[in-house]
Amino acid sequence: MITLTWSRGLQFTAEDDHKHRIFVDTHKEMGGLDQGFTPMDLLLVSLVGCMGMDIVSILQKKGGKIDHFRLESEGIRAEDHPHRFTKITVRIRCDGDYRREDLVRSFELSRDKYCSVVGTLQVAPELEFVI
Repeated sequence: MITLTWSRGLQFTAEDDHKHRIFVDTHKEMGGLDQGFTPMDLLLVSLVGCMGMDIVSILQKKGGKIDHFRLESEGIRAEDHPHRFTKITVRIRCDGDYRREDLVRSFELSRDKYCSVVGTLQVAPELEFVI
């Protein structure tokens, strides 16, 4: 479970069951303190975090040696509310001693089978709100 607690302005502290914490915030001109990730940025972080873990794990199991690995993500947002992402682009940067086809296959397995964030974004879950 994730617990979100208001701090001040539009800044919140998110905490998980293991007591890990992050700030969720927004830009000063929007009423925030600009000291944490925005909620939409966290969606991108979740996506590339999930895929990154999958890809690195699979590539290493295939015998690949990784010197540097980086995922970059950016989203294009709709102009009208709720300003949802209409497109998300993920770029993979990987340096090391591995076969390119192993990197591509690792990516495909993450995208098509293992990454629960991709699966959630592809088929929206039922949302339940309790007040």
